[in-house]
Amino acid sequence: MLRILLCLALCLALPAQAATYAEARDKRPELFDPDTGYRIGRQRAPTPSDIPPPAQLVDTDSAAALIAEGALVLDVFGAAQSRFDELDGTWLVSKERLSLPGALWLPETGRGRLSPTMQAYLETNLAAAMDGQPDRPIVVFCIADCWMSWNAAQRISDLGYGAVYWFRLGTDGWLDEGRRLVPATPVPVNVD
Repeated sequence: MLRILLCLALCLALPAQAATYAEARDKRPELFDPDTGYRIGRQRAPTPSDIPPPAQLVDTDSAAALIAEGALVLDVFGAAQSRFDELDGTWLVSKERLSLPGALWLPETGRGRLSPTMQAYLETNLAAAMDGQPDRPIVVFCIADCWMSWNAAQRISDLGYGAVYWFRLGTDGWLDEGRRLVPATPVPVNVD
């Protein structure tokens, strides 16, 4: 009997396998935009085990390999209490963000619905960073269990970028693999 209870306890302690996007959407349709499919509610929640094409899911080693080959490293983390100053576009961040080395940090660009200002912020900064290379790989991430990078990867694919990779585990997975994180500074918003 004790063996059965131990086995049951171990099985319950194992992490549940992540649901697919379709399963997550079907279970809680109110959390998704019916037109775009982007997650619009509860961004901090378990993420799916897949992402609709053309974006592709990558693990830590694959993300590191893409980055070593020159991929754009795009952090879309939207820290709590973050906002930008409407006069000069500087982000007022309440806590230091540690990110992947070389990451371009564009906060809040992974929300399910973007204001015209934030959509322009994403598009303008991506175009500048990609420097006319629409097929350069882009590794999009946030933290584990956050839908903002999932949304952003899809949104960037929808903008016509041809090699978008979703790093689902984000900075948490990077750190768990013993890799280094560095302080990041968010790109100011152009408020002209």
